[in-house]
Amino acid sequence: AVVSTQSTGVHGSGNVAKLLAALNPLSSCVQFPENRPVLSQTMLLLCHRYPRVRKGMADSLYTALITFDDAIGRCEEVVAILESTVWEDPSDIEVLRAKRNEICTLLGVPVPKKTGKKVERVQQTTSEQFDSYSDLVGRAGY
Repeated sequence: AVVSTQSTGVHGSGNVAKLLAALNPLSSCVQFPENRPVLSQTMLLLCHRYPRVRKGMADSLYTALITFDDAIGRCEEVVAILESTVWEDPSDIEVLRAKRNEICTLLGVPVPKKTGKKVERVQQTTSEQFDSYSDLVGRAGY
């Protein structure tokens, strides 16, 4: 129940404070026997678009694995990967995904797949931005 509540609260969220607040409760759930959904969610957060969330999830998972080391098999190998990886490094997310996928394999969790959905963002050119600003100023009477 906790996992589904946490998962629905963080799934697709862009609110960093909300995400950071959910990390510790999620990672603390690894101590329970039915921890597969928790591990799947934590694996997603290890490669989140925000570096602070990735780092926070890695730190929280590391702490949980050290605390509840008997709950997970191959804990030492996972902890070593979590320790040696710079999770907040924005330079190459593919390297982080490879590390995350290695952890998934060690834990027996399915590797997350890209959904293929890309949000197309329409970027206005600088002249369009200034035109709309000029229009706004003109309508305001300045």
